Amino acid sequence: MGPWHLSLLLAALTIYDFVPASQGQEINPMIIKQVKKLRMRCLNQTGASEELMDHSVQNRLLPNDPGVKCFLHCMFDMFGLIDSQNIMHLESLVEVLPEEIHDTIIGLVGACGTKKGKDGCETAYETVKCYIDVNGKFIWKQMVSLLG
Repeated sequence: MGPWHLSLLLAALTIYDFVPASQGQEINPMIIKQVKKLRMRCLNQTGASEELMDHSVQNRLLPNDPGVKCFLHCMFDMFGLIDSQNIMHLESLVEVLPEEIHDTIIGLVGACGTKKGKDGCETAYETVKCYIDVNGKFIWKQMVSLLG
């Protein structure tokens, strides 16, 4: 598996944490460990507050905070979902996520595309803000659980 596919797989596993436990499917603990390492790396790299991130996820709020904005950019960058020109590529996830959520991903991409900000951090933040406005239930329930 090439590095690009591994990035997509990690992103998919980060996002795809909505399979009910009753279905007997578990995410490999090694994958969870790697995602948590990337999370800590991005927290350390950006100076984002872990407490603010936890509070944000628990209360389903997207704080207008420079650290949070750069954390989002860092995670998207680590997963290969934002390129060097700060264009989002969420649609890449359809290659690795279950078919039943392809329409949701494509809907988010169609509705939001990439919302331009003054830099990569602002772009990631504005785009995520649009995703939440379009389909907050999906974003909060299914996309953020491991990132928070």
